Amino acid sequence: MSHERVGPRLVRHLRENEIEQAAELLAGGAMFRHVPRSDLRDLARSMKELTFKHGDVMIRQGDRSTNMYILAKGHASRLREKDGVEHQVDTKGCGTTINSLHLPREDRCFATARCASDECKAYTLTSTALRAHIMSNPSLAIGMVESLADEVRKSTKNMRTPFLEQHAKEVNFTATALAAGIESFFRSALNAMINAKLTGERGALFPNMHLQVPTRVLYISGLKGIRAYMDKNVHPDEWSNPTLVRWFEVLSPGLVMTPISSVLEASNAGHLNPEPMQRRWMRGVFWRMQREIIFAAGLNQLSDFFEERVSDVFTSETLQSDMIANVLGSMGAGVVAGYFSHVPHNLSTLKLMHPQKSYTQLFGEYVERSAAQSSMPLRSIVPASMEGIANVVAACIFPKGCLVRTMQIVGSFALLNGTINILQKAETKRALRKFGLQKQTKE
Repeated sequence: MSHERVGPRLVRHLRENEIEQAAELLAGGAMFRHVPRSDLRDLARSMKELTFKHGDVMIRQGDRSTNMYILAKGHASRLREKDGVEHQVDTKGCGTTINSLHLPREDRCFATARCASDECKAYTLTSTALRAHIMSNPSLAIGMVESLADEVRKSTKNMRTPFLEQHAKEVNFTATALAAGIESFFRSALNAMINAKLTGERGALFPNMHLQVPTRVLYISGLKGIRAYMDKNVHPDEWSNPTLVRWFEVLSPGLVMTPISSVLEASNAGHLNPEPMQRRWMRGVFWRMQREIIFAAGLNQLSDFFEERVSDVFTSETLQSDMIANVLGSMGAGVVAGYFSHVPHNLSTLKLMHPQKSYTQLFGEYVERSAAQSSMPLRSIVPASMEGIANVVAACIFPKGCLVRTMQIVGSFALLNGTINILQKAETKRALRKFGLQKQTKE
């Protein structure tokens, strides 16, 4: 290990202007956020200024915590050693304070802190001084308790609704229709790319949009509307098997809207299947139904499931953090739904484009095509007697065109849920302003 310099180069009491700065910095730390500013100024008068050079150790992991620091200049690295490996410590929630939470009981330092700038100027407070202020100033003690209670409340109130028990948000059909209209162009272009990858023949990126746009609007509105209706009118706990009823709620939107989706798919396949639309839309409906069930569950419950968990990352309930959580949750659900719906999508598309062939023929050709174009060296890994089984497994686990399909679903979910969320939040904000109301976000 390289030689470590320990300790500051200069120690002195704070000047009056530095006391104000120290109070401001203390207010940014988790333990002092709700402490009155006058009490923070009194606390700052017991602090001293220390100057560290690059690489100086401010605190060391495992040592008794006799001092806390707030950085007035420069920045420090926090490293915790575990099993002989150093790990960086995330301290974003602590502001510029170092070791404050360990100070009241003089706990062992959780991690080593080193000056990572050319020079670090820090204000330090001893555990003895902090205890004296707490004993003599009830206002400071109450503020610290409130601050720590706020931190505990944030860390213990994470939302964790199970997948099957996710509830629908209120549906704004105007916002949903606008989002679906925008997304229909994205979906059409990606579908054309997937079909070209699957069949080797290119078609138009935006065929029959006069049919696709209104049908897509009807389809997405149906998925959202059916879910909202069932969530409001079906009460699983009133049934003898609530889990089965909840699965029925998850599966129903995709199942009901499969015929609408079939019309959309048929609009993209006219260059390979010249059948009239009234016959063409039924081709591949069995596997398409399974794909639509996965798509609907992903767009609805799974997106909400991921959004709920991503929202825990954000400490403030702002419109911006809500939007980011919504988009990230939708993208996570899109990855899952895109992967699991891909093989059903391929089989339904192949049947749509080659209606004269059976599913057995189509699946066999799909596996052969996947094996021929696969970059995986199966012949050198798998015995010849098992090559056929390996090709089937590879075609299902690493399906052809999976990346493009997943990108399509991720983009669709983000566009749909993101646009709907933005428009609904904007409308709610306008309504609150109109009636002079403010939305309460804290207890």
